[in-house]
Amino acid sequence: MNMNVIFEKTRELGEAIKASEEYTHMKEIEARALKNEDAALTMGKYLEAKGELEQILQTEHPDAARMAELSNQMEEMQQRLQMIDDINQLNQAREGFTNLINQVNSVLRFIVTGEMD
Repeated sequence: MNMNVIFEKTRELGEAIKASEEYTHMKEIEARALKNEDAALTMGKYLEAKGELEQILQTEHPDAARMAELSNQMEEMQQRLQMIDDINQLNQAREGFTNLINQVNSVLRFIVTGEMD
């Protein structure tokens, strides 16, 4: 079997995954979460702190006090995000999609190697 056939079958699998209930549900929840101003603001603050922390870690003499402060800010933002219903639903939807992908990978592995996970 030539590579073109394999790539075509892979594309078909990708399209089937995109048409799955898990994927479409996840995309719907993502769109709703993106419109949530509280979630967007909180995520923005988290990413700002993360970016600054990454920059500090690249310096020759990182400021330990600032690193601790940023780490605390990031933890606080994560806790806030966990209290936002749209974010919780998004995490659950992503977990469902990840489970689907893991199942697909397990089936492929079994077909190719004959081994179960």
